[in-house]
Amino acid sequence: MTTTSRRRGLRIPFFSSLKQAWRNTFLFRRRPLWSMSKEWVRPPQDQYQQLLHWEGFISSNHWTSDNIADYPLVKQDIADLEEYLMPVFWDFNQKAKYYQNNYYKYQWVFMLGAFFTTIMAVLAGYFGGLDAPESRFLFIVASTEFWVQTFGVLTAIVSAITSYYTLLSNQGEPRKRWSSYRRLTEELRMTYFKFLSRTDPFDHEDRVDKLRKRVLDLRRQEQENG
Repeated sequence: MTTTSRRRGLRIPFFSSLKQAWRNTFLFRRRPLWSMSKEWVRPPQDQYQQLLHWEGFISSNHWTSDNIADYPLVKQDIADLEEYLMPVFWDFNQKAKYYQNNYYKYQWVFMLGAFFTTIMAVLAGYFGGLDAPESRFLFIVASTEFWVQTFGVLTAIVSAITSYYTLLSNQGEPRKRWSSYRRLTEELRMTYFKFLSRTDPFDHEDRVDKLRKRVLDLRRQEQENG
């Protein structure tokens, strides 16, 4: 116990806070997935019910109060939402995650590319600025020229890759698409709970028609946003 207490007492607050700050940097907290599908694939039923629960929706597997079958109106509302709203929600939600991941990926490539391009250029300049030795050390001259050419080529390659991904980012506009799809997704989330609570405009007999109309309106907004 004494040894453990002493070891814990040896921790330096500065390095602990520095380590925590390093873990909270963009490179660690926003690591992209390098293979992410744009299309949403429905998982097995148990996993789907878990997804509903994680997203804050009503899940039959996680309805802990009573048997959901005892509430026919809620059960019917959930069935209507599952038919008309949820397929579009999952589609928008997946696309929002896809473009968010693309944005993080391009930022990763840009930052790492800029860093390594600078390092390679500095090394090429360093070896290129070395004084030429006497003739008896020709192997050093050859070695210096080799490293200058090597780092020069690596600089060009890394710079080209960085420029390519920067071009993809500018043309694809992942941040704009991410924010657009996230907004549409949250609009559907709000519609979901308005429909369940039967508040305006879903407080009349034609509430299902208005639900379908609202979903179609958001689909049109998706097309208008490209």
